Amino acid sequence: MTKINSNLLIGPMKKHIFALVVAMASLLAGCVGPLVNHETARTVGDGNHELMGGYGNAGFVFKWNYGVSKNFDLGLQWESLSLGIRGKYAFINNEKGGWSWAGAAGIGTSIGGSHYYGDLIGSYLVGKWEPYGTLRIVHVTIDPVEFKDKDTGKVNFTVNLGSYDYGQFMLGSRYWFTEHWLLSLEASTLFGVTRGVEFTDSLFIGAAGGYRF
Repeated sequence: MTKINSNLLIGPMKKHIFALVVAMASLLAGCVGPLVNHETARTVGDGNHELMGGYGNAGFVFKWNYGVSKNFDLGLQWESLSLGIRGKYAFINNEKGGWSWAGAAGIGTSIGGSHYYGDLIGSYLVGKWEPYGTLRIVHVTIDPVEFKDKDTGKVNFTVNLGSYDYGQFMLGSRYWFTEHWLLSLEASTLFGVTRGVEFTDSLFIGAAGGYRF
């Protein structure tokens, strides 16, 4: 999925270990932030909760959001490759219909590293439908890799693979069966921000169901 220019991530190395390090870097380059959103710009409401669970080709996702105030939500997002917390503030929050706009930020841990990110979310509520779009920018820090002697266990050297940035466009829609129950459908794609970071086969499609109370 990810191609990363090794010159960005590792320093000078001996030629006889270069291939091994590149292979390891390719594995750890899968370190990403959350890959789905399933969330509109509207908040859940002061004192309300929202639970969501879903699945797609990015794996499973579980989300919990709590309305700290009318315009601010705090939540938890757990995916196949990452776990983190996030906050969302709606600066235009039309609860009954029309446009809403929000900014969100999150931080968490990923397989092979850690991440933080920011979202700009716009959505439009009309009847039972609530289409939305999200622009997400993610910063990923990849954990150092230790190479140990197989007999003694002593660390021979450590490779600090560094960090990189990427972005994600998301388009989706919620459908509200009732004021409590919803279905969300979403598609998204990744793009590189850091020079040398490229993504292939990065179309993610998934669905999630939710309950607000």
